[in-house]
Amino acid sequence: MSVDFRGGIKVRVDVNPDDPVNSVRLRVVGHRVSGELPGGDSANQGGGTITIEQNDIDVDAKSLLKLTQRFPPRYEQIMVLSFTMTIDQPGDLLRRAGVQSRKAYEPLVLTTKDPALLVGKLTQFPPRGDLYQLQNPVDLVLPDDPDTTIATIQKFPVKVGGL
Repeated sequence: MSVDFRGGIKVRVDVNPDDPVNSVRLRVVGHRVSGELPGGDSANQGGGTITIEQNDIDVDAKSLLKLTQRFPPRYEQIMVLSFTMTIDQPGDLLRRAGVQSRKAYEPLVLTTKDPALLVGKLTQFPPRGDLYQLQNPVDLVLPDDPDTTIATIQKFPVKVGGL
């Protein structure tokens, strides 16, 4: 399934003690995107929405912006993201996946088992229309059952538009 998301991410720049000359750490201080699910049971009914939000305050900044070439300047930004995905009206989505549930009317809340790694190759920061690629499939689990994968995000290309 393909869903177009809109929203944003805010980061705070911190010193990177491991490489203070060529890189900085990025602390995620706000991350929220949402998108409409395609389909639904009728032409009048949409398929619900998916919202992705950061799990918690990013206390240990793992995201990184590093200078990879001085002239012309080139950067690599690595975003390490743990998030919660909430699917409103998951009934149609579950039916298409062949899952029967008595709770199909309740929002489905999933969380990342391990952080997602999004990498962008940049010529400037903040980025302006640059494409970031997911480096690893992201397993999603129920918050109270972290050992059972419910869904996996295989691709998550992200176009970042700047401030």
